[in-house]
Amino acid sequence: MLDSNPNLLAHCTEIKDLAKSLSKQSNMHLDNASLLLVTDGQTTLSINGHEEHVIFGHLIAVENGSVIQLTNTNHLDFSGYLISFNTYDTKMKSLCNWRVNTTTGYYVQRVPETVVADIRISLTELTEQLNITIKQFILYNLLKELQQEQQTDETTLEQRIERTVTYMQQKYNQMITRDELAAIAGYSPWYYSRKFIELYHKTPIEYLISYRIFRAQEMLLITNDLSKHIAKKVGFDDVQYFSRQFKRIVGSPPKQFKKTIAEGRICFLSPAHAEIAIALGIIPHCVVVTSSLTPNYQKNIFLEMGVTLLEMPQYVIQQDIIVQQQPDLIIGVNLTEDTKRHFRTIAPLITRLPDDLNLLIRYFGELFNKRSQAIQIIHELTAQADILKNNIQNHITSDSTVLYLRVEELGYRYVGESSIDTAILLYKELGLQMPEIFRTNEKSFNMCSLQQLEEANPTYLFIEKRIMDYYNADLSLSILQKSEQWANLDAVKNKRVFYVDTGLWINNCSVFGKRKIMQQIEQSILGGVYPETQ
Repeated sequence: MLDSNPNLLAHCTEIKDLAKSLSKQSNMHLDNASLLLVTDGQTTLSINGHEEHVIFGHLIAVENGSVIQLTNTNHLDFSGYLISFNTYDTKMKSLCNWRVNTTTGYYVQRVPETVVADIRISLTELTEQLNITIKQFILYNLLKELQQEQQTDETTLEQRIERTVTYMQQKYNQMITRDELAAIAGYSPWYYSRKFIELYHKTPIEYLISYRIFRAQEMLLITNDLSKHIAKKVGFDDVQYFSRQFKRIVGSPPKQFKKTIAEGRICFLSPAHAEIAIALGIIPHCVVVTSSLTPNYQKNIFLEMGVTLLEMPQYVIQQDIIVQQQPDLIIGVNLTEDTKRHFRTIAPLITRLPDDLNLLIRYFGELFNKRSQAIQIIHELTAQADILKNNIQNHITSDSTVLYLRVEELGYRYVGESSIDTAILLYKELGLQMPEIFRTNEKSFNMCSLQQLEEANPTYLFIEKRIMDYYNADLSLSILQKSEQWANLDAVKNKRVFYVDTGLWINNCSVFGKRKIMQQIEQSILGGVYPETQ
């Protein structure tokens, strides 16, 4: 995948904040070869026109001349670095281009948490002040990780068969024959079929039919297209044959499928989405949770409803565990392309969901034929927010400001007015005011220095000590609370500092979670609840 020329020397030219750079410009044109390291959170990027969801620990190698942009400028809850470098060919004694050797011009892999931690520690200083030794150390550490990932043998039987699987997934709506697939693998049709069955427990054509039916199920769920048109779109010329195969695999004919989907084994990859389903009267079969980020109220709801909890580390989707659940439908967002490709071989997959909570409730109401229940839930949440807004407005002065500050391992970030559902609740629905100096970056999680915090001087301060599986924010919180700037804040002097939970405020502002958050806001602002420490 990567340029393995032993004569190359790499020289780091620049290291800069990736999230900040992307928020300032819609497109980044890279004049140098670069490495992108995601050190926290997740986001979706367009790299050379290809959409790629990247998460904590992802390292992306890109060639010079590449173009990078954010595909969704809402919810910019990620951190990372852009490491640019030049390469010099010692044999030719000249600068040269560094190649990734993929058709897309980039390559993605995940690096160990320990590597990310070492890089973060090395970058605790301002990147402009990094000396060349540290820059070179970071660059070569990451290049070493990339080089170790490369496979030396690309002609194993499994890899040859996998090429044909990828081909079927890409061309499933076209005519594909066994002979064509065998030729791609480089085997005789008979030998290819035998080996395919050994690996996938079905013939290549059976695999293709199943894959087409899964895609047809998705189209039936997310579009209003007629089944006869969907049959053509997924590669079936004979509509009756499509209907027979659909009923054989799914258990119901295409025209009845959407009406019965709520009765199937639905796997939710997000607890917040599973909450909405339960509120609509739909019981999920299973839901992916992260222990450190799952509030007790939510865990109790799932257990009471008999939902199977699939505990996984943060930002990690353990695909085999989900496969064992034999889901009839998988629903989730923020998935890498590899994960989506894998899930689409076992069940229909819904990934493109609205960001806004009310739109999401309406979406699931349509999906599960629970429209009136969805409208009622939205009405109840809106009414509760309106009551709280009136109570707060009668309690605070018109010039009062509210700041939601996140304490992270290596610093602080304030949450923009439209960056997450909780922020929308605070600033849009409840009408609370962000400090003036922070009102420009409403969709982002923005870096905040102690000096900026002192200048903002909020009347009310909500503090979230970031809970993550792979780092600890205790030291940053201690530094904040012992600082001169902290002591000067009106919110501190007047005991208007309130500590909130990552698992609830960031991850689960959903049907039940939003009610919990509103209760906490009411208790904090109206009741003056003030924990001394967190």
